[in-house]
Amino acid sequence: MTLGQKLKILLKDNGMTQEDLAERLEVSRQAVGKWVNDKGIPEVGKLIQISNLFGVSIDYLVKEDIIDYEEKNVSEEKSPSKSGYYVSQEMLDGYLSYSRQNVRQITGGISLFILSNVFDSFESHSMIMSSLYWLTMAVGIGMIMWYFFRTKQYQELKSEHLVFDSKVYGAFRKQKESRRKKYAVMMTAGVVILLTSSEIGRFFMIYFGSTACNVFEWIADTVWMALVIWAGMSMHIDNVIIQNTEHIPKSSRGKRYRWVYMALPVTVTAVLIGMITNAWSPYAPIIILFCCLLVTTCKLLIENRGRG
Repeated sequence: MTLGQKLKILLKDNGMTQEDLAERLEVSRQAVGKWVNDKGIPEVGKLIQISNLFGVSIDYLVKEDIIDYEEKNVSEEKSPSKSGYYVSQEMLDGYLSYSRQNVRQITGGISLFILSNVFDSFESHSMIMSSLYWLTMAVGIGMIMWYFFRTKQYQELKSEHLVFDSKVYGAFRKQKESRRKKYAVMMTAGVVILLTSSEIGRFFMIYFGSTACNVFEWIADTVWMALVIWAGMSMHIDNVIIQNTEHIPKSSRGKRYRWVYMALPVTVTAVLIGMITNAWSPYAPIIILFCCLLVTTCKLLIENRGRG
């Protein structure tokens, strides 16, 4: 793809005319026409202005070819790009940073909402404890509400077919695999805390009393749920880029949520086994299912918000 072709796409995607671009760059309409028709090349200063204006790299503008990952054989060779939304390294970094901030906000809000019950666990319900309970709960709810009423950003990356430079996308996939391992460890740690917290809670009950037991259990519930939600939503952030870049059909995306139908009978079976054998708490499978459904709900809310 030539510089002129890329400029045409950028102008169309941003709703600009050649006259608009000429005015922004303080050049003549004829100069822009030459660039668009590949009869001339902007000087370095103007290339930098174009790069900043459209949020693309200079490397993208001057290179002849770009990788379109809708094609299956994308490992080595470059192919001419089909229509798609070009994502620069800067834009990708901005999206990841913005999305992780949202994950921290949602996880923090849910965690504070659950953790507020710690202040309600003390037998002496003083005014201070009551105030801390309502304050912590209100802050948690406020953080969650603030996320849903904030101005949306990077919605194009969540709904459009994305196109990357090969090096940028290759580096992203490597980083994604590294992050996936970290998130798997977080998921595992969350499940371990969930399954062991009841036994540790009994120890606190015996040696420190019911108040300490209740405080520990609420803290443990906060920690394991935060780990699972954080890991699940973070993996979803990376998957959005993969799905929209490799152009996975929506019907294929819907298969991700078919696990819900199988999860119900599996949960019932696990509850019965726990009741009969005491191998684990009968409540543990229900809580795990609830947590998975919560993560799935958050994913769907984020997807729908991005398309809206």
